[in-house]
Amino acid sequence: MTITAKGKIAVVGSYNVGMVINTRRLPVWGETLIGSGFSEGPGGKGSNQAVAAARLGGDVCFVGCIGEDRCGDDAVRMLENENVDITYLKRTDEAKTGVGFIFLNGHGENSIIIDPGANLKLMPNDPSIPLSIDKADIVLVQLENSIQTIEETVRIANEKGKTVILNPAPAQEISSLLRYVTILTPNESELKILAGLEPSKSVSHEECIEIAKGLLQKGPEAIVVTLGDQGALIVNANGHEFVSSPKVTPKDTTGAGDSFNGALAVALSEKKTIKEAAQWACYVGAYTVMGAEVIPSLPTRKQLEAFIDSKETTLQA
Repeated sequence: MTITAKGKIAVVGSYNVGMVINTRRLPVWGETLIGSGFSEGPGGKGSNQAVAAARLGGDVCFVGCIGEDRCGDDAVRMLENENVDITYLKRTDEAKTGVGFIFLNGHGENSIIIDPGANLKLMPNDPSIPLSIDKADIVLVQLENSIQTIEETVRIANEKGKTVILNPAPAQEISSLLRYVTILTPNESELKILAGLEPSKSVSHEECIEIAKGLLQKGPEAIVVTLGDQGALIVNANGHEFVSSPKVTPKDTTGAGDSFNGALAVALSEKKTIKEAAQWACYVGAYTVMGAEVIPSLPTRKQLEAFIDSKETTLQA
């Protein structure tokens, strides 16, 4: 199967300020630990994916809601500087701009706690949603806004014949959404949660394939499971196949999924097949994890092309 699209990308999703601290482990209740390397920067899955797509040359608009506060001001400046269209970005004085607290260990792994804040003020009946979808060919959504808003977004997009990419993060019950989705992009933990399994449960690649086949029955045309440094698994009506990821030394894995999804949307907008798009997105994810923090680590098109050339040369040597 080939899934193609062209043109504009609408990202409907979240903006959060990322508060990052390094720690050797997470504290238990009642315990205080000393961390290091605190930093604050723009984040949120929706915003990250919009910026990732824009840096790769995508024609992107971002639909979301931020607070009437200093963090909201920072969001506007950042998105404008990244050439993301913010025509449909809302501001509210009823909630603070969303925040994410990111705990990073010495192995590049992370744990994250989010307060959605203003993100939950993007309502299902907000006129910005259908207006942005009208102008888009691809609609990319995540799960950091209210589930009602997300469901209405994918319903409208599906009704209008758009390619709908749903990144089901943070994972939760989404059975009612899947009939409107073209491509579902969980990571391995999210795939297990969607199947009702504990995220800590060990599953083989063969079991991942079977779980993805089950999700296909609920509506999506394809499931693309991101597997970290092992690449990605594509499952559709024609079967399944793996695409590889270049080997790198990770520094911070926080933005890997967001960069992958932004890249996937751009590749599909350029009429690449889903296999080509997933392969390209694996390179983007690998590039991203080599840097610290999300936005500074996202590659431009020129940086990505140089990275791919260097990795292909290495692989052929």
